[in-house]
Amino acid sequence: MPIFSVNMKHTVESCPDFNETVRQKFKALVGKRQEVAKKHGIKVLSAYTSTLDHLMFYIIEAPSQQAIESHLTETGLAFWNDIEIRLVKPVEEVVKRVTGE
Repeated sequence: MPIFSVNMKHTVESCPDFNETVRQKFKALVGKRQEVAKKHGIKVLSAYTSTLDHLMFYIIEAPSQQAIESHLTETGLAFWNDIEIRLVKPVEEVVKRVTGE
């Protein structure tokens, strides 16, 4: 299944830590992440944040970019983040191709 890098960024003003409206939406939707991921056939392989930079980085296995977009919309993450989704592959695949191994 394809692997995607999902990078999200939001402003201080739209951060759930500081914005009560966003915080309430976050609280209402965050518990649905697993259910929504299963619904769209996606698996979050890793998720990290740089809190002071208001950045989140996800590596997701998914059948399509559309599945990820639907997941991010339904879980509310698309509500307060600017999102970049990129199809990625392991670096080792490129190393093997380039070196002929």
